[in-house]
Amino acid sequence: MKFKYKGYDSSAVEQNGTLEAENYSEAYAALSYQGVTVVKLEQAGISFSQAAENFYLKLKLGGQWKSVFFRELSVMLGVMTLHDSLRTLSSAAKNHPSEKILNDLVAAVGEGESFAAALSKYEIIFGGDAIQSVEIGETSGNLQDVTARLAIQLERKYSTEKKVRGAMYYPLFVILAACVAAAILINVTLPVFESFFAQQGGSLPLITLILLRGGRFLTENLLLIICAALLMIIFCVYIVYKIEAVKFTLDRLRLNIKLLREVELRNFFGRLSFLLESGVTLDEAIKLCAAASKNLYVKKILSDIKFSVERGASFGSLVGKKNFPPLYVGLIVTGEAGGELVNMLRQCESMADFEVEEILHTLPAKAEIFGTLIAGLIVAMLVFAVMLPILDTTTLI
Repeated sequence: MKFKYKGYDSSAVEQNGTLEAENYSEAYAALSYQGVTVVKLEQAGISFSQAAENFYLKLKLGGQWKSVFFRELSVMLGVMTLHDSLRTLSSAAKNHPSEKILNDLVAAVGEGESFAAALSKYEIIFGGDAIQSVEIGETSGNLQDVTARLAIQLERKYSTEKKVRGAMYYPLFVILAACVAAAILINVTLPVFESFFAQQGGSLPLITLILLRGGRFLTENLLLIICAALLMIIFCVYIVYKIEAVKFTLDRLRLNIKLLREVELRNFFGRLSFLLESGVTLDEAIKLCAAASKNLYVKKILSDIKFSVERGASFGSLVGKKNFPPLYVGLIVTGEAGGELVNMLRQCESMADFEVEEILHTLPAKAEIFGTLIAGLIVAMLVFAVMLPILDTTTLI
């Protein structure tokens, strides 16, 4: 397999390139031997058409399919081999969007290819962190437990995303309704006032004039504005993904949002405890956690921690210096001192998950308040724009 990598050497000089390896583990090992701290590692060689097809397939499958797939696979691995399990799942997926994926997995595993390598052909669907976990499970002979844990993590991720989307529906609907009412009022009602005031030789109030002129400008240049907005969005996306400093800054700012920070911590504690339980060394586990994260700022923090751990520093003291929440730091320090680091990391994961659920529980109410406030401001502006001309007509008649 060919891999594209990006990282830094011991002198903090950026390193980019490609290499060939049997799997992700060998690729990481080869880069580590060369003294490269990996920031990004992905399979190379997938054509644009194949990537587009996989992306479309991902949309058709939906967010819940991966968790169901790993859950069913974990159950079947308890009574049959991996190849037989995949073949059974493939037979049950006739006329389902997942049929092609499962058939390819059956064929690849049947030809002696590793399960992780077979999954890597659909990395955009399964994700690099899931593939890494499967690879570790294959290597340690613990694939059934790995797939069960993956199912739990993916179910939790899907549930979080679903709750966030659900909380956004009400405020978006309210704001959209207010905008539609504003468009009708600006294009139907306000022109009547403009005509009347022009005949009487008066002038419209400023707020009414601003809305009237603004609405007319938007109507006359709607296509141009849409094209400009699309170009601006494309430009911003390009800047974010092509200029690492911009993405790094945005990723750092994202962690100021409590929900995103707790989700990132939950994922980190879960991955790290799982990797340590599978027999991976602490420094190697931290490196794999850094590679699995999509947040560049988190990658840098974990890379720094891994560098210090390799040189004998205490993991608990390092997370304390990196501004981890004090409660988590206390548990990690206690677990490291007592030889119960894995259990303490699981406790940290549970606490972070509790924080996420608490935030999600109050999110709909906060979103409703925000949406109502924005809609109220729009309506208040419209009321002033209509009432002021009505009051002024008494001085013109």
